[in-house]
Amino acid sequence: MAKNIEAKGRTGGARDLTIDELRFILTAVRTSQVPCPRKLSRAERNRGTPVKAYTPPTVADYFDSADLADLVTLLAATGLRRSQILGLLWSDIDLEARTLRATGKVVRVKGDGLVRLGVEDDPKNRRNTIALPDFAVQMLKRRRAALAARKLASPPDSDAPMLDLVFPSTVWTLRDPKNVGHEWQRVRDALGMADDITAHSFRHAVATILDDAGLSARVTADVLGHADPAMTQRHYMARGRTHHAAAEALERAVTGAGT
Repeated sequence: MAKNIEAKGRTGGARDLTIDELRFILTAVRTSQVPCPRKLSRAERNRGTPVKAYTPPTVADYFDSADLADLVTLLAATGLRRSQILGLLWSDIDLEARTLRATGKVVRVKGDGLVRLGVEDDPKNRRNTIALPDFAVQMLKRRRAALAARKLASPPDSDAPMLDLVFPSTVWTLRDPKNVGHEWQRVRDALGMADDITAHSFRHAVATILDDAGLSARVTADVLGHADPAMTQRHYMARGRTHHAAAEALERAVTGAGT
């Protein structure tokens, strides 16, 4: 059964997720048997055209077919933006050191389509190094092995330039952040969650978890890649460090380890 999360109207942005909601989502993406019907377009809703009968997949099956479960897991583990997650390369990740450094993001450029842009001089996408909680490290190890097997079974076009993406499309190209947003909306509706729970809500959740763990605003700013929270921190405190305490706090919050 879907978790009953009280719906709230949009207030102009993504709302925070509670720890219980975050745990529910991370469990649902792998196990939920709730039906996940497709979301009608506005034109279809306006026409009132009868929808051809079909048996919708479960939420877990839809997450698997849309390759969303690992993506949502990494959103919860890092607080990265959706465009950054989709722009991740395997060279951005050091599984031995248990760190990740996002070096690009995926955007749509008029006339060029989807492109991966570097993050140099981008105040919203600072090239900070993030320590990864164990649940993310284990997921990424499984994912790397699964992608290697998929490449053997369905290799990319050898004549086309390919990026070594962590989250490639089915044909090994860039994925559209907008399409991922629409896919999330379909799951969110199926699970009965509020409209203002978006991919950005996971970013808020990470900030809340770190704050509740007693970590400083400076640590949270480093994890999320924010600008310095205060002039003192900007000029007198070392920034851009890797905080393994942040990864440990996320591991405890999501898995319940040690509680």
